[in-house]
Amino acid sequence: MKKVSIFILIDALGWTYIKNRPFLNNIAKTKRPVKSLFGYSSAILPSILTGKYPDEHKHWSLFYHNPEDSLFKWVKTISWFPKRWLNSRLGRKIVEVISQKKAGYTGYFETYLIPVELLPHFDICEKKSIYKPGGFIDCQSIFDIWQEKGIKYTCLTYPNSDKEIFQLARDKIKNEDTAVYFLYFADLDAFLHKHCQNKEWVNEKLDWYEREIGELVQIAAGCWPLVDLYIFSDHGMTPTEKTFDLKGEIDKLGLKVHQDYLAIYDSTMARFWFFNDRAKSQITGMLNGNKNGRVLTDKELKEWRVYFPDKRYGEIIYLMNSGSLINPSFMGNTPPRGMHGFSPETDTADGVLVSNVDITADIKDVTGFFKLMEGVGGY
Repeated sequence: MKKVSIFILIDALGWTYIKNRPFLNNIAKTKRPVKSLFGYSSAILPSILTGKYPDEHKHWSLFYHNPEDSLFKWVKTISWFPKRWLNSRLGRKIVEVISQKKAGYTGYFETYLIPVELLPHFDICEKKSIYKPGGFIDCQSIFDIWQEKGIKYTCLTYPNSDKEIFQLARDKIKNEDTAVYFLYFADLDAFLHKHCQNKEWVNEKLDWYEREIGELVQIAAGCWPLVDLYIFSDHGMTPTEKTFDLKGEIDKLGLKVHQDYLAIYDSTMARFWFFNDRAKSQITGMLNGNKNGRVLTDKELKEWRVYFPDKRYGEIIYLMNSGSLINPSFMGNTPPRGMHGFSPETDTADGVLVSNVDITADIKDVTGFFKLMEGVGGY
């Protein structure tokens, strides 16, 4: 009997959104929460695609400290330009285009609002597209495995919209003899960042995904004797409750960026590197006295599999309390209505696994999705 396997990854589809609603109940034999990992999609998506943790595949936060080999080293040659121009929309775009072209990076590329003059201290971990064979330097991905096995597959992802991906998948299933599909839908993440606190809009959006998936399965069933469907996600979404100007508090210490320390202010965490003991002592003291979050211990980082001995992702990592955001941050000056990247123990952090296959194996966390794809049919 011939069979088609459809793997659908819906970014930010958290368990809290489907646990109390009949999401694909007419076909689902498996429907349960799955623990996420600590970090953003830049860490969790690689873990899904490789079955390994960030301390193994080396992708965690998008930016890491690497002044010796930074793809942005050339920016020093234009440091004489006014900072206001360098950090304008046009200046930043020019820096991004030139940097990406010079380095030949094909992965996700975005500098957000990191001050351009700080970029030569950092590099981007996603140097190649992770949705193609050869996307990882330190390990193989599912696309390498499928290629080695000679499995014909189709991968559809951004920059196509979710609507376009559904249409492309329907057309390919009707017209091509491909037995494995990997479909990555990214639009829900952006939607929930803006509207996660509007239950009516969220339900309408989930209804749309349910209809589109149902139609896709129906078309596949008309073309193949057997259809195995797997739906999973990388993380959930936590509603924003408050914000805190952490950068402003650090600035009050009177220390100098470049000379005393470096910092990356993500939405839910801040990461620091130090050039002298005085700066480390002052910043650490301020962070330990702040109740909006906590400094993570090496023990926690090791338990969460994001500990890097070379401290490339931060000598000190300060994690905000769930629901609290750093604002302004290098991710933007307007806080989203929802965010992810808090402690993986947060209930709203859980992803999901929904399938028309009865999956009895214990899947510890999102890395277990790799086994489902590696087996092309499951456990």
